[in-house]
Parts: sequence; C-alpha cells; structure tokens
Amino acid sequence: MKEDDKMDIQFTEQAIHNLLEKSYSNYICIMYEVGGCGSPLDGTIHLQLTKTIPPSYVTILTNWVPIYTERSTLMFLEDKLTIDYQPSGYLVRGNNQLYGYSSSIENKHDS
Repeated sequence: MKEDDKMDIQFTEQAIHNLLEKSYSNYICIMYEVGGCGSPLDGTIHLQLTKTIPPSYVTILTNWVPIYTERSTLMFLEDKLTIDYQPSGYLVRGNNQLYGYSSSIENKHDS
C-alpha cells in the first residue's frame, strides 16, 4: 500500500461521531462504482467498511483515520474532499460537486 499525499480528506465532527462505533476494528474505504450506463463517468462514490485492505490500495491520510481506495478511484475525485454525516446519511463533497448524498456505509464481508 502506498500513501497518496495529494489528497486532502477531512471528516466533520458529525461524521467522526457517527463512524466511531461502526469503524471499530474496521478500515474505511472510499469506493467508485461504474453506473448503470456502463460509462466510467456515470459512477457513484460510496463508503465501505472492511476488515482487510488489499495490497494494491493506496492510503489517504485524513484529519481522523486513514481512508483506503483503489488507485483508479483517485482520477474521479477532487483533491480536497469533506465527509459529513446528516440524519439522512453520509455526504461526500468536494469544492465543485457532491459525490455521494444521503449514503449509508456498506459493511463488506471479508472472507
């Protein structure tokens, strides 16, 4: 795993508070999924909890805990992101767009 020093991801206090219990003994990943049209530009970003990190993932340092992702996901994200939590779910936003709105966090069942 390599570190990506170009990304700046900040968790809000609300997101940290909500994730504290869920992230215990789990890693937080930010994932990009191609949308229904099959176009890479028609995708969505979501957060995922996992017990293991594949060696091909990169580490992104934040103001709280590191986040992990596939290197290919980075080309779909701005360099500065905020992860927030509202009663409707998690919000991932950059300076120019919302990447995920009212998303729940997925719990990946590692084998």
